[in-house]
Amino acid sequence: METIELNTSQNVSLQFPIASVADRILAYIFDAVFVGIYIILEAIAIAQWFSIDAWGIIILFSLPVPFYHLIFELFFNGQTPGKRIMNIRVFKADGTTLSAGSCFIRWIFRLVDITITSGALATLVIILNGKGQRLGDIAAQTTVLKIRKKNNLQQTLWVDVEKDYQPRFPEAETLSDKDVQIIKEVINVVNDSQRRPDNYVLLLNNTRKAIEQKLNTSSDLTDMDYLTTIIKDYNACHQRPKQ
Repeated sequence: METIELNTSQNVSLQFPIASVADRILAYIFDAVFVGIYIILEAIAIAQWFSIDAWGIIILFSLPVPFYHLIFELFFNGQTPGKRIMNIRVFKADGTTLSAGSCFIRWIFRLVDITITSGALATLVIILNGKGQRLGDIAAQTTVLKIRKKNNLQQTLWVDVEKDYQPRFPEAETLSDKDVQIIKEVINVVNDSQRRPDNYVLLLNNTRKAIEQKLNTSSDLTDMDYLTTIIKDYNACHQRPKQ
């Protein structure tokens, strides 16, 4: 599976798998089904409560249809319902926050990428490009990536801590949930790898430096042990949520 490297707000580089053409096609099908259901319900509602000649009402109810993808990607963090089902999401290719302008450019290019060519052009460009980008993505400097299913936030952050454990780095309490999630993601990426190539060693070291700088701490622990201890200390400094 092809991957792409993005920088987080903490200047830590993480690798994400690029969404496959199949994932994107299935997401499109799911979205088409949802749009179809909306159109059917709209037709039933208009037929039941309004005159068939009430063109103003018909136009008003029909407005969400062409703007479906734009609205969802803009207000739901780069995901339509179909993309959410398939665990894929639109990202800026440089790792920055997805902007309204980028969403608008992607939406405009749908006319050429998908509507006129029935998706053939989009499929061809995605395959040839190798970065998960159709023409709209190239123009908007975005890409579509595969993401992990989100667990409950506390389940994601929580690790078991002994009752009498004393935090080695009490400063870890000041970390945000997002900081801890990034640390755990880095550790998971490295642990999931069968080997430790140089870029993973650099990933651990850069993450460690970012956290040390934020907490103003230093230690002779290895990068992995330091990050693992930080997570444990973070949990020790926060009460475990009630089940």
